[in-house]
Parts: sequence; structure tokens; C-alpha cells
Amino acid sequence: MRSDPEIPPRRIVLDTNVLASALAFGGVPRSVLELARRGIIELFFSAFILDELRKVLASRKVRWKLSEVEAAIREIESFGRLADPKEKVSAIAALDADNRILECALEARAAAIVTGNLKHIRPLGDFRGIRILTPREFLDEFFPGV
Repeated sequence: MRSDPEIPPRRIVLDTNVLASALAFGGVPRSVLELARRGIIELFFSAFILDELRKVLASRKVRWKLSEVEAAIREIESFGRLADPKEKVSAIAALDADNRILECALEARAAAIVTGNLKHIRPLGDFRGIRILTPREFLDEFFPGV
């Protein structure tokens, strides 16, 4: 999709684990999310990603109150864009839910998926021309020093 590595991808999908980490723990994932919040990159998400995010933020690991979870979802919706995937993908046999991330990226015509999923999604490296990077790889390549 993108041929010049010097030009940052404009349209991205953040995997649920990156969104949850950005909101709950900060660090590198939050730096990526801040680029979207500031309008430097366009964030796309699907209903599936938001539903997963609700579950993760309310889980025993994070333990956010329902009001906090819904406030975070509304905030993401305020600067991100909803993609409604039409095409079903089955590129990841081990965990079908991970295919929903790929479907969102296809529908959004994203240039990159930013994920912390090192077991199923990141090993693809590329999916139909969509780069797949960790948050650190994404920042190092396109926004060094952030």
C-alpha cells in the first residue's frame, strides 16, 4: 500500500491490547494513541474492538468502573472513526477473534495495524499490504524521538 518508509501511515488500526495498555498503563502505547488524539494519524476501530476493549478495561486485571470504561470508549469515538467490516477473514486459525482486527484494517483501508499480539498477529508482518508493527516499532520507524 505504502511505498515510501519515510512517510508515516495516515490510517491505522490499534489492536485492542494496544488501546487497553494505552488507557490503563500509558507508556509507548499511549504515545501512539496520542498521535491519533492530536490528529496526526487517523485511528480506525470496529464495534468488535470497542466491545473487546470494554471487557478488558472492566476485567480483573484492570478493574475500571463501568462509568470509567464508557468514558474512555466515548473519548476514543470522539477522535477515531468506526469501520464496519464487510469481508470475513480467516488468516489466523489459532484464534479467530484476531481475524476481526484484520477485517477492521481492510475495511478502513489502513496502512498499518499496531499490535502487542506477538503470538498471532505480529508474526504476519504484513497482511494484504497492511504493515503490522508493535507500538515501539511504529514509533521508531515513523516518529523517532516520540
